[in-house]
Amino acid sequence: MKVLSITPTYFPEVGGIESVVRELATRISAHGMQVDVAYVSPKHAAFSVNRIDGIDVYCIPVSGNRLVGYARGFGELASGYDLLHVHDPQLMMLTGNVLLQCRRIPAILSTNGGFRHTRRHSGFKWMHEHLLMRPLLRHYRRVLAISESDATYFGHYSKRVHKAELGIAYSKFVPGRTVGTPDPTRWIYWGRWSRNKRIDAVIDTVALARDNGIAIDLLIAGPDFDQLGDGFKAKIEALGLGDSVRLHPYIEDDRLMAELQQRTVFITGTEYEGFGVGILEAMAAGKIVVCRDMAPINGFAKPGVSGFYLNFDGGAKDLDTVREIAALDEAQCRAMAEASQSGAKRYDWDSVARRFTEHYASALGRA
Repeated sequence: MKVLSITPTYFPEVGGIESVVRELATRISAHGMQVDVAYVSPKHAAFSVNRIDGIDVYCIPVSGNRLVGYARGFGELASGYDLLHVHDPQLMMLTGNVLLQCRRIPAILSTNGGFRHTRRHSGFKWMHEHLLMRPLLRHYRRVLAISESDATYFGHYSKRVHKAELGIAYSKFVPGRTVGTPDPTRWIYWGRWSRNKRIDAVIDTVALARDNGIAIDLLIAGPDFDQLGDGFKAKIEALGLGDSVRLHPYIEDDRLMAELQQRTVFITGTEYEGFGVGILEAMAAGKIVVCRDMAPINGFAKPGVSGFYLNFDGGAKDLDTVREIAALDEAQCRAMAEASQSGAKRYDWDSVARRFTEHYASALGRA
């Protein structure tokens, strides 16, 4: 079986879809099935192919943008494959080119949270949901929902929805477990700096702690996806948090592991997650997770067991929770680290990838 995994973004970009596509391609290919990657993006000036991690990665240019555009050479490339695995949360440009250029090739879709993570373009999204969603989904033999919330949402528009949770590179993050005595006032956020992650609310939480006599040391690391860095710097300066919050616009794997070993708490103010890969990676590293009480991430981080919930509103309840976190003793920190790693283990790609091969076979009517 030859599978072409089609994505709007890929390594060296950093993020959830990039990680998912890369892990699926490398792990499934290691078990005898050929999986190649089509990285379809207006960022590419010309068609090219690179060999990364033993996988052929085809960079396909787009005339237009990430929502509406024509991918030159896409149909010719796709014609050599048995199955297309499309990672298209917007159900726009990628799906449009699948329908236009390779309608006869069997295809499945991974939902990746859809386009509900922002409130922008709400009118357009309403029209898309009510006019286009059903006919577009009808093309796919299987719609793989990455979470229960995705399964519920996309289930309104298609009867071919199957829950297919994603995985994490569990063993990669295990070495990030805290070395020495854990300190619950040493926090980290790593991942994209995008608006929906509400990193500004995390900084406000550090200010809330400081104003009430709790000294937090926070590292914010990751790629500045929405060009928010200058605003964060200004906010940190205005709040007088220069000694409490450090920004690192990008962090390499080795440096990240070293930083994780010195941190006890992972915090995110995210207002929307299609799945929550970053949170599970933090749990694999034995971090206590602080996040909002919302699906699907409240299915990972359990209050008082492997994490805590905040409203990120600066209120008395949040302050009480921050005090509780800062007061954790060594035994409590270690017990919560164990619970985090245990919870993350079931999402190891080694087992998750095999479930995707079953979906591939079912889509083609094979045992």
